[in-house]
Amino acid sequence: MSIANVLLDNGLRLTSYHHTNQTWKGSLEKICFTPEAIKKTLLTLHKPCYVVRTNDKIGITNDGYISPSDVAEVKILMATPPIFPQQLGDCNFLSFHGVKCAYATGAMANGIASADMIIALGKAKILASFGAGGLPIQKIEAAIQHIQKELPQGPYAFNLIHSPHEPSMERCVVDLYLKYGVKTIEASAFLE
Repeated sequence: MSIANVLLDNGLRLTSYHHTNQTWKGSLEKICFTPEAIKKTLLTLHKPCYVVRTNDKIGITNDGYISPSDVAEVKILMATPPIFPQQLGDCNFLSFHGVKCAYATGAMANGIASADMIIALGKAKILASFGAGGLPIQKIEAAIQHIQKELPQGPYAFNLIHSPHEPSMERCVVDLYLKYGVKTIEASAFLE
């Protein structure tokens, strides 16, 4: 195994542990060398990414493939497989909430994060929180009933906003969530 610390004329530095004779095969026109093109290539997560060296320059590409070879016009320095959003995050979060991605949309008060929005995201298997803050108890109850009818198995969440000047309202919302068996709560504005 050899260790290479390389600084090449386009300003990129790469320290790598190279232990196989692999090369990159593909169109040289698909290799990016400018900072803007490199950034765009690195952000293309749904494709593999190859860091290559050609003509004493380090470049990056999402195209081509790796091939075993002792002689190479383009040497492979590093490769990563595609990464999909479903692969990121905690797998326990995915299974617990029954979602496809470890993301959650936050509640926006006064029903801006509406029942229809929560239902649409829930049907797409994304956890979303209804914006209950600032709404009267009757509207929160109607939203619970509507969301639970459309998403009986979830995923969905409801916001519980801390109301230090209206503790009875906060208690009513908690009682409502208990009454309807709301299992996922997004707590907000709690300072202590």
